[in-house]
Amino acid sequence: MKALMPYRWWIALVLFAAYSIQYLDRVKSSVLTPSMVHDIGLTTSDIGTGAFLMLLFYGPSQYVSGLLTDRFGAKRILIFSVIAWSIMTVWMGHIQTREEYLWRMALFGMMVGTEYVPSARILMRWFNKEGRARAQALLSWAWILTPAWASVLATQLAAHADSWRLVFYITGALGVIPLLMIVTWVFDRPEQYPKITEADLEYAYRDELAAGTLRQGQYANAQGEILSHEGLRFRDFFRNRSYVAVVFVDIVMQITLYGALTWIPLYLSDVFGFSLKEMGLWSAAYFIAGAVGSFTSSYLSDKVFHGNRRVMILTCFIGLVPFIALLASLQHADHALLLVALCGMGFFGNMAWGPFLAVPAEIFTPEVYGKAMGFVNGAGYTVAAFSAKIFAALVVVDGAGMKDYSYGWYFIAACVLLGVIAASQIRPQRTTPAPAAPAAKRALSS
Repeated sequence: MKALMPYRWWIALVLFAAYSIQYLDRVKSSVLTPSMVHDIGLTTSDIGTGAFLMLLFYGPSQYVSGLLTDRFGAKRILIFSVIAWSIMTVWMGHIQTREEYLWRMALFGMMVGTEYVPSARILMRWFNKEGRARAQALLSWAWILTPAWASVLATQLAAHADSWRLVFYITGALGVIPLLMIVTWVFDRPEQYPKITEADLEYAYRDELAAGTLRQGQYANAQGEILSHEGLRFRDFFRNRSYVAVVFVDIVMQITLYGALTWIPLYLSDVFGFSLKEMGLWSAAYFIAGAVGSFTSSYLSDKVFHGNRRVMILTCFIGLVPFIALLASLQHADHALLLVALCGMGFFGNMAWGPFLAVPAEIFTPEVYGKAMGFVNGAGYTVAAFSAKIFAALVVVDGAGMKDYSYGWYFIAACVLLGVIAASQIRPQRTTPAPAAPAAKRALSS
């Protein structure tokens, strides 16, 4: 019986679903911040410090998880990550003091910075250049689309239960779902899946087959064969201009993403006076538009621009700046302009995920994607940690206690302009012609 879809897309869906559940914590912590601030007695500075600590430890954890992924396998690291996430999420519901909050945020970053790189590493091996950006875009929906529904779910549940803590207890228990999904359905490599077909193997290793690194039908020791031809050392990454550019692109993307996650809910609450329920609904507009932008750009990157990732990355940054400036200029509840600003930021601000996350695998090889992408994300999150502190310091409070977030948004806009310069340095990778395949097998390549 013919499968409804290639197994690689089933793995992509499973990883998206598992990562979405893990991403719930950051969304809840963001949209429930106003309630937590009131209950625990946190200040704007404390929120900035919490985001700083989480990202500060989350960054190095990305690199370490990349090294461990390449050495021990992505599936094992993912299982650890899910268990750690569940424990950290339940702990958040117990927080009583400022000090506990800051300790939890630091440990959360350290323990849970292990979820992305293993997931992406698996996708980079199962997909070739024709589908990598779309696979990464689907995974990126975990941090783009999840806030769209999770922000509404968290605020509605907290409002009806009259307790933000209950939300953390319930979602922490949901960790058993991604754990079972990963154990049951995820395989590090195509050749490890018992029911893998020859067509799927040829698709996954198409680039290596075309380059002569592998011979058709000889996939049992594919990883060893590929690595024996590469001989890459860590310092070799930085001799590639495109890789260095991707590091800076990631920094800008993380600053933008965590600027939205951390500050949009507080901005809507403080400047526009939205209630908890209203804030969740308005925050969702940014993330729904982001999901559309992410997949649209990734489809164009794969199918229209044929792996030229630079085009959509530049489109992302150039299109994003005007909408950040618009949001910064809004000081009154003009709902139409606010909706335009949030949707525009979401659409353009998330267009680069699929294209740029695929670049390291195409510059080098998926076999070293763990440490290559681990360093990229580590740098991105570490710098984003300091950006959270900078944004908090730029929030101006007048004598009446009113807050002005404009300078914080202008800071993010300035970072995005630097991203334009970085993206322009990414060089399109030469596409090696794929070997001819029978029509039936070509049908599986999409």
